[in-house]
Amino acid sequence: MNAMIFVYARFMRERYAYVILSTLLVGILVGLFTPAPGVFIRTFSAPLIIIMIGAMGFTITFKSLGMAAKDWRCFSFGLLLNFLIAPLLCWLIALVLLANHPDFATGLILIGVVPCAGMALVWAGLLEGDVPLATVINAATMILAPFLIPLLMLLFAGTFVTINTVEMFKTVIYTVLLPVLGGIALRELVQRKTEVRTYLPVMPAISATTAVLLMFMAINTAIPAIMNNLGLIAPLVTSTMLIFPILFIVAYLVSAQVLPREKKIAITYSSGMKNLPIAL
Repeated sequence: MNAMIFVYARFMRERYAYVILSTLLVGILVGLFTPAPGVFIRTFSAPLIIIMIGAMGFTITFKSLGMAAKDWRCFSFGLLLNFLIAPLLCWLIALVLLANHPDFATGLILIGVVPCAGMALVWAGLLEGDVPLATVINAATMILAPFLIPLLMLLFAGTFVTINTVEMFKTVIYTVLLPVLGGIALRELVQRKTEVRTYLPVMPAISATTAVLLMFMAINTAIPAIMNNLGLIAPLVTSTMLIFPILFIVAYLVSAQVLPREKKIAITYSSGMKNLPIAL
């Protein structure tokens, strides 16, 4: 059983892009006929998010968070890209392409304000980047998210819809901050009794699996609304296709001028990738 779990973890790490693409296609195809599977998964969305975030929290240590002080320039640059440049970019794109559709504009801005994706650590490792730096940025964005997401949404999405910052703050505290802190604390407790390093590769796979379920839910339930508004397909596709290439290019070009290769890779991926399941 343990061997199968580790094989699955490796599969998710190495083939995650294909899993995501397959989920997208299946979600669309099923959504053309019925949104029932997505509606069913939605009833479990809160626990799925908690499991996803908690599993990623298990890969973080309080010691790794303290590493931020050792490389404050790169750390600060990563936070700036995540919580200022990305939201600003999404706001500008929403203003240009989705100004007449406040609900979609709000969703687009939400993509920009959420923390960086956990898979950024995997890509940083595969490309021989500075994994500790990527880890610190990932952990810090997760910790800061509950406090910054409501404020950033009020600032940027408040021009499109009314934002209840108090309720949003409570929601993100329960679904992001507490699970990630719980995951970190659980690791600290477990590693006092056993070696946890062997099981660390399994945690991103657990997180990725729940993320796939949440993504299917969002796509499957959104298809009927999109089919009733076919004119929205072009601006929606265009806006989402612009976000990540621009984020990657900005992060790469700016970091390339002042940082060595391994730090540049860490900054680019931890700033150019966003945690879409949290946005969902």
